[in-house]
Parts: sequence; structure tokens; C-alpha cells
Amino acid sequence: MDLPLLNQWQQLAFCASLCERSFPNYELFCELEEIDAKPSRKILNKVWEFLRGQLKSLKNMEKQLEHLTDLIPDPDQFEQYGVYPAMDTALALQSCVQAILDSSIGDAENIQSLMHARLEEVLEMQDIKQADSELWQRQLDLETSVYELITSKTSHADMVKTLIPMSQDGGVSSLGICLNDNE
Repeated sequence: MDLPLLNQWQQLAFCASLCERSFPNYELFCELEEIDAKPSRKILNKVWEFLRGQLKSLKNMEKQLEHLTDLIPDPDQFEQYGVYPAMDTALALQSCVQAILDSSIGDAENIQSLMHARLEEVLEMQDIKQADSELWQRQLDLETSVYELITSKTSHADMVKTLIPMSQDGGVSSLGICLNDNE
């Protein structure tokens, strides 16, 4: 799906949605490596606050960006494959924070490509074709729904209220990871 002519807010909302969708990948990696995922969750919540128009100061976001750099897992330091999807999530989050601080940043297509490439890689490892993949279709459906919502005439606050649970997709990540016991 191409993302034509999205304004800065829409770009950020799209990126935040992809980040939210992939967050269980990051959480699982952190759980397995005994790393605290809460600081990254807190930063993503701040991005949503900004999108709602509730963030009062961007100074805090500058500090969060500095802190976030330390939260991006380095694949050279871990032996498990999960470091790569976790790194993707952290990079998407970093892009969101950078877009808040610099309105000229429009990384929605880059983040979308990053997420697609990782999903393609996972499907390839499982010898599953995109056309046959429920995960691939689920990701495209989510992106389409997010795009339709962010280009609608809905207020930002109402959009975010819908985007967060939509992006969380019942706790199932873009790679099919679910940390909830009830899923």
C-alpha cells in the first residue's frame, strides 16, 4: 500500500500505529533477555499523547530521544533472532519521536517497508508465501484501516482513541506474537 500525500500528523499516526502493532515483538525480546520494556512503552505512550494534543512540552521528548538510543537492541550483542524485530520496533519508535521534534521527517513509508521486510523474512523462514499468509493479509488490512482512518475527517483525539486498540490488534503483533494469555 502506498502512502500518498500524508501530512506530518498523519505520517506520525501511521508510524505510531505500526510501532504499536509491533510492540509485542519488542516486549517478548525484553522478557526473554530480562530487559525492562517499560521505558519504551512509556515513550510510545508519550507519542500517543502528542497525537492527541495532550503533550505540553517537547523538551521531555528530546530527553526521551536520547534515552531511546540506549533502548535499541544491538543485534551483535544477542544471539536470538528476536533481536531483529525488537530493533525494528525501537527504530520505529525512534522515528516517531524524531518526527515529533522535526516536522520535516516523514518516515511512514520507511517504517512500513521495514515492517514488511521483517514479516517477509519470517514468512520465508517458515516457507510460507505472502499470498497464503494470514499474517501478511492481517498486516495489509491493518494498514488499510489505519490509512482510511487517518485520512478521514475525524478529530485527532477521536482518531487516536480508535487507532490504539486497532493497532494493538487484540495483542497480536505483526509477526503473530501474542503475550496475552487469553489470545
